[in-house]
Amino acid sequence: MLHVAGKRLLTVMAIILVFSAIIAVYSYVNHTYTRAVVGGARSYDLSRVNSLIKFYAIGGLPASVESLFRSVGINLVHLLPDHVPAGFRLESNSFILISVQEAGHKPLSYFNTLINLLSNNSNHVIALINKDPKAQPFIVFDVHGAVYKALSKVYGENARPIIVCDPEDPALLQVNNTEKPRGCKIHSAMFKADLVAINTNPPGTVIVENLDERNVADAIVFILKALLPNNVFAKLEPLLPRELIPSTSIIDEPKDMVILGTVGWITNYTRGKACGEVTGYQSFYIRYYYSNVTSATGALYHVFYSYIVHSGKGYQTTCGWSTINHYPKAFATVTHWRTDAWPGQVLDDWGPKNVGTARTISYTTIAGIAVGKDFSATIQYSTGFTEPNAPYYTWMDESDPGFGRVATRHEVERGGWPEDKLSNKLFTVEPSSFGYLDPNKPGGKLPMIIYHSLYMELNTGDNVNVTLSVYLYNNNYLWKVG
Repeated sequence: MLHVAGKRLLTVMAIILVFSAIIAVYSYVNHTYTRAVVGGARSYDLSRVNSLIKFYAIGGLPASVESLFRSVGINLVHLLPDHVPAGFRLESNSFILISVQEAGHKPLSYFNTLINLLSNNSNHVIALINKDPKAQPFIVFDVHGAVYKALSKVYGENARPIIVCDPEDPALLQVNNTEKPRGCKIHSAMFKADLVAINTNPPGTVIVENLDERNVADAIVFILKALLPNNVFAKLEPLLPRELIPSTSIIDEPKDMVILGTVGWITNYTRGKACGEVTGYQSFYIRYYYSNVTSATGALYHVFYSYIVHSGKGYQTTCGWSTINHYPKAFATVTHWRTDAWPGQVLDDWGPKNVGTARTISYTTIAGIAVGKDFSATIQYSTGFTEPNAPYYTWMDESDPGFGRVATRHEVERGGWPEDKLSNKLFTVEPSSFGYLDPNKPGGKLPMIIYHSLYMELNTGDNVNVTLSVYLYNNNYLWKVG
């Protein structure tokens, strides 16, 4: 249990048990040199998005954030807390921005405003902006708490956003213990990132550590892709710059399964070893599906599917008097179902399994435990090139099913292309896997606890790595606020 001094009504420093809880940690070399030139900054026009998605700002926003959204053509409609006209409701699929600095002075007011604005039959994305590096933690806690409690009030107890947990929480490190952890500490990034976007349909969380002119367009599109229903985003795609659209290549989604939620983490930058300039970035999101089957003996098996979209891009940069072309060279993507710690957590099937080379990779995964149901998915993804001598993937399956570890390594082969044609090109890989809980084995009960590791390395050796842990439940869970 987490404890917070005092009795703040809306503080969320607490044990949180949700059907999906994620922890994430990142690392990169951080140096600064005055002669370093940051690559990748481009001007994008997202103004056509305004025709389908309405962007609202409740209260005031930092001037820098207003400027960032205006710079890519986003129109903001400003609403004053406690001064919303009677009967006014936000349109479906609205994007709502709230300044933590503003809302922190009157969280109860924002709580009441959100209840009056939101509709329980519509989907909304709420982005909490925290550009104040000196923001007091208790203020940020209060604002997060106000939003979470408002969502619970409007959508009901079974609709909660995914909460990101502290990666150093000892409860997450238990090994060979049949009694699984039942909660986690909130990750500090939830309160320090420039932007945290949350949603309830499907549940999801996107963390943008640094929101600036370099990535504002990417971040907006990434959030919309990760958090809006597929049928809504499909209408947006023709209105977006093609190179900003995150890949989703599920040809056939798992049948007879429901989406549990999505987690996204953006702006994990790579930096040059000599000049410390930003040389590229890694982005990803992971979507989780759920269903269950009952055996002839009456035993209930919980079945989960983890689908990863793992992308990366390199920039052309200047260091000293040299121009350097950066592009992704390797992706190492790991999903660990932790069979070694809890034998009841069984890795069922995964892909891509075979080792080979191709520009387009296609594979199908099937949950063998699902007798009488079609738990299968077909994935197809590519480098995006079709020209002769263009880049291609070499991929290797480095999995260890006995331990429940799925590990896939993709290497980008340049082919006959020069490096300067690969800078600012997005490469994407999409491994996935099925796992289930065997109630006849130790640890074969909810929650399903999965670890992920996502690593990208550029051709210059610059790299970034993210690790996650995920608590997966069915749609029943407990959420406690202290």
